[in-house]
Amino acid sequence: MTTTPTSDRTILNRFGPYLVLLAVLIAVQLLVSAESFPALLDDFLKDPIDSLGAWGQVNRRTHPLFTQFFAPLTNTVDFGITTIEDILTWLPWYVIPAGLFALIARRRRFLDATVAAAVMIYPGLVGLWEPTLETLALMSFAVFASAVIGIPLGIWAAFRPRVEAALRPFLDIMQTVPAFVYFLPLLVLFGIGKTNGAIATIIYALPPVVRLTTLGIRQVPAQSVEASDMFGASASQTLFKVQIPTAMPTILAGLSQTIMMALGIVVLAALVAAGGLGGLVLQSLNQRTTGRGIAVGLAIVAVAMLLDRVGRSLADGDRTKTLSRGAKLAWAVSLIAGVLVGRWKEWDTFPTVWTTRIFDPIDTAVDWAIANWSQYTRAVNDFVVGDIVVPIRSFLIDTVAWPVLIVLATYMVWRIAGPKLAAFTAAAMATIGLIGMWDLSIDTVVQVMIGVIIAILIAVPLGIMAGRNARVEAVLGPILDGLQTIPSLVYIIPVVTLFTLGPMPGIIASVLYAIVPGVRITALGIQNVPSESVEASQTFGATRVQTMLGVRIPLAAPTIMAGINQVIMMVLAMVIIAGLVGGGALGFETVRALTRNLYGHGFEVGLSIALIAMVLDRSTQALAQRFQPPAAT
Repeated sequence: MTTTPTSDRTILNRFGPYLVLLAVLIAVQLLVSAESFPALLDDFLKDPIDSLGAWGQVNRRTHPLFTQFFAPLTNTVDFGITTIEDILTWLPWYVIPAGLFALIARRRRFLDATVAAAVMIYPGLVGLWEPTLETLALMSFAVFASAVIGIPLGIWAAFRPRVEAALRPFLDIMQTVPAFVYFLPLLVLFGIGKTNGAIATIIYALPPVVRLTTLGIRQVPAQSVEASDMFGASASQTLFKVQIPTAMPTILAGLSQTIMMALGIVVLAALVAAGGLGGLVLQSLNQRTTGRGIAVGLAIVAVAMLLDRVGRSLADGDRTKTLSRGAKLAWAVSLIAGVLVGRWKEWDTFPTVWTTRIFDPIDTAVDWAIANWSQYTRAVNDFVVGDIVVPIRSFLIDTVAWPVLIVLATYMVWRIAGPKLAAFTAAAMATIGLIGMWDLSIDTVVQVMIGVIIAILIAVPLGIMAGRNARVEAVLGPILDGLQTIPSLVYIIPVVTLFTLGPMPGIIASVLYAIVPGVRITALGIQNVPSESVEASQTFGATRVQTMLGVRIPLAAPTIMAGINQVIMMVLAMVIIAGLVGGGALGFETVRALTRNLYGHGFEVGLSIALIAMVLDRSTQALAQRFQPPAAT
């Protein structure tokens, strides 16, 4: 059989452009393979920003920009945090858990009230009372400010689509850029201290409450709004008496997520001298005292739990679930009496019961694990680092020419998301190279992708199992809650001890931190597959495996991809943690820039991380959209 000229032309038209592209890439590879990316914009960006940072340090006390704007703002934030802290430290220690119990129990939330009071007592029992009050003051102010700013913005955006469109790119950037990137520019404006940590926390934790408030208001049934209008209610009456109460569960979900995100950054805020429990976690990491780290981490979790309970209690507007006036009055009188007696007896400091040394058996267990498992953990460490991380990094940095890598990455994104994101990807990669961050960024991406692959291999199968088996979901629930609430720096301490400093502890911590949304969102996708589709598959004689592979997973694919998107973003958010434990790359450079006031270098590192985050986030979102089933016509 012979091919016709027409078929030859068809094959040439189909594959010709790819062959030309391949030939060009090979030529570029041969010509440029030995050359590094020219950092033409390094000094162009770094020098002005260094000059700006130096100018800020010199003029912080004299220039009107600081004296009339940033200084008053700093003083306001510092006053708010200090006032809360002073009130908490002035009160007798037992009044705080008792007051929390009374505040929450007034809505007959007795279980939540008991939990909040109990978790507030825990830090005192283990000798962490004062640093816990410092962290509670910082988080309370940050969460309150996020709610005061975020809820009105969310309501405004719900009624004004143009406002939502204007806010969306800012919220996207605030949510995709890792939190620690904010610290360095805030360092120029506000210096070190609690104000820097609080404002960075507000910026990072604000998007969920804005987005979910908008979503909640828009999901209020139209019939409820129409009924309110029919009874002559004004727009403000409808908002406060119908729409906000109906949307409150969704708003509370956003506030809860804001609290969890604030919890995640409170440890890193110690890098800018915010104090509190975060500094103790960093000390535990430096000293490799796992037991103390867990004790401090549980205290941070306690702060998050009580803030969540208090927030839900304050937002509960159901007047049928409230104590009588007599009971409230009795609680108020008891608390006032407790304050007076406590101040008279000077019972403001929590009595010594235990210290964090009660957790020393954990250190003993870690020492035992080192003695018995180190030969295996070091072998795993050497394999992952020596046979996977280093070869891939060396291949991408030393072997593949940088223009070839840009073209290949741009082509992949174009196939996934189209020309706009492809053009942005090319521009982002070129920018990273031109500012001198190419090698560090490649190193970071390699570590991130290895962590993502391992997390996906663990999270997706576990999520499928949890989605199909309620017992598996019940068993995984407490484990996932622990991984989500305990600061990642806490469980990286034993990992560092077992695996030594290097990329491996950062990868493991990233996996542990990122599998939580992967498991939960995958399980949600499997559970939400329409029962009609499953029944139809079974009607045609499909086995369970065939139904899973042919129906459940394909229909849940968009949700699973959304989970993978969150896995990628959470692994990337752990870059700085990896830098703290020897992972190098952009994470270490961030820490170095923060600790040495390298403003220009820090800006370049932050810009590189932000560009990587935006490309990965948009690409995976676009990939999730491709899995969406076609709309019914």
